[in-house]
Amino acid sequence: MNRNIRIFYIMSAVQSAAFINGNWLFFWLRLMTFGEVGLVDALSFAFGLVMEVPTGAISDLVGKRRTVILANVCLSVGFVIMGAADVTWVLVVGFWIAQIGWAFFSGAAEALAYDSLKEQGQEGRFDRVMANATSIDLTIMVTASLLGGWLYMVNERLPHYAWGIAFGIGAIACLWLREPHVEDQVHFSLRNYALQMLAGFRELGQPALRRFLPLILGTRGAFYLFTFGLIAPTMALGFGFDVQAQAVVFAVLGLASALAQWSIPALRRRLPEHGGMVLFAVALGLGYAGGALPLGLWGLGALILIRMGGSLAGTWSSILINDRIPSNTRATTLSAVALLTRIPYVLTAIIAGAMAEAGTFPIFSGAVALLLGLLIVFSLVWSRTPVQVATQTHPPA
Repeated sequence: MNRNIRIFYIMSAVQSAAFINGNWLFFWLRLMTFGEVGLVDALSFAFGLVMEVPTGAISDLVGKRRTVILANVCLSVGFVIMGAADVTWVLVVGFWIAQIGWAFFSGAAEALAYDSLKEQGQEGRFDRVMANATSIDLTIMVTASLLGGWLYMVNERLPHYAWGIAFGIGAIACLWLREPHVEDQVHFSLRNYALQMLAGFRELGQPALRRFLPLILGTRGAFYLFTFGLIAPTMALGFGFDVQAQAVVFAVLGLASALAQWSIPALRRRLPEHGGMVLFAVALGLGYAGGALPLGLWGLGALILIRMGGSLAGTWSSILINDRIPSNTRATTLSAVALLTRIPYVLTAIIAGAMAEAGTFPIFSGAVALLLGLLIVFSLVWSRTPVQVATQTHPPA
């Protein structure tokens, strides 16, 4: 196996070793209210959002190997600082350092894996590599979630420390990466830096991607809301799952997603590309609709729908994007996608925190479900328009 791919699996596993799953919100609530958590979360993710495309451009210009090493170092330092926090500002500083790390990692790791395969003429294996990586990731997440629940009971700081140590291990593993050589490397300059950022956004507007763009951005955005903020633990809390129960809940969600990822190659053979995105968007919408209802323990089903639909949509859309963009703008384009899909969370985290504090959070879940439904209808109409035009411009022989 390609050495870079082996290390890519390690990097992905480290990213998924979320010992803080199910307990981070309770850890933060020691120092702030729900409303303050929403405000800090929004500002921190806004900072990470601003960093997305610049770090992707840096990755394409100075090398993906150096970028992912720096990403793991930042994440390791950030989580150790958060674990040691006794006041809000220390927690925020650690979180912002971690945001820089995630911004560097986003796009660069996938682009490195794809280019490593392409260098050897094996880019056709990318869907299998992504499915394998995601399955490994989610299996690690299951283990880390369960272990993190136990660590939290021993000492509430330990889950953050444990993830910080895992990222340190990831940084060491990345030292054995080799920079793939697919196309000529562009020398770094401010002009090339600006052009590279613009190129990433321009790639998203190409005809080969345009018809998929609404669902790619919509599903990734809705899944990001659930995965990287206060939405998931708040929804789980609304169903009655406390800090101990959430460790098990998030482990179950990871296991369900891991099993679902193995279906990606089979689904790609049986479903049209756009049809797969629609299916995953429907699953996400139904899950959020369940979050608006007093389901109690049955709410686990709604959480599973969101987790499975979102993770499948992420892998599916990643394959669509990587198949349609050149290597020299791949990391930048993926970072541009990540930036655009994080905008909804930055805009809504404060609202979600305030609604959770006021006890009206189910309304938020219902609104997300409604927006996903409208997006599905819009995408179906938009995807058919070019086909109708093309049919009219080619009269029968």
